[in-house]
Amino acid sequence: MAAQVTSAFLYVNDVVKSYEFYNEIVGAEVAQIHKAEEDGQVTLAIVRLGQFTLMIHPQDEHAADFVNNKPGIGIHLQLRVDDIDAFYQHCLDEGAMLAVSGEPVDQPWGWREFALKDPDGYVWSIYQDKSGGQWT
Repeated sequence: MAAQVTSAFLYVNDVVKSYEFYNEIVGAEVAQIHKAEEDGQVTLAIVRLGQFTLMIHPQDEHAADFVNNKPGIGIHLQLRVDDIDAFYQHCLDEGAMLAVSGEPVDQPWGWREFALKDPDGYVWSIYQDKSGGQWT
């Protein structure tokens, strides 16, 4: 049986702040914004990174599920880019949270990468594959 991961749900403190981060910093397309009421708070934002979708939900609606856990802990996501150094500079220019790892580093497995945190502490490994296709 074939399977494919297509999306992930992220529970966040501020849906608007999060989808703006993914749109402006990461370059995700904002596909949908949902509100319970026309002038109400955003209850769901759907953003797309290529074929992958992030479903961004407010954490407060699921407060009981987070009593012993915090968003961003226990998951590490990866994003492949074509030019890691240009993406890193873009993140610096936009004031993104880069405190996890610092500048891009060449890894022994052929990636050049750095880590980026979103507004809720979700960690993204941003990388450029320089392995000659070993990891595609």
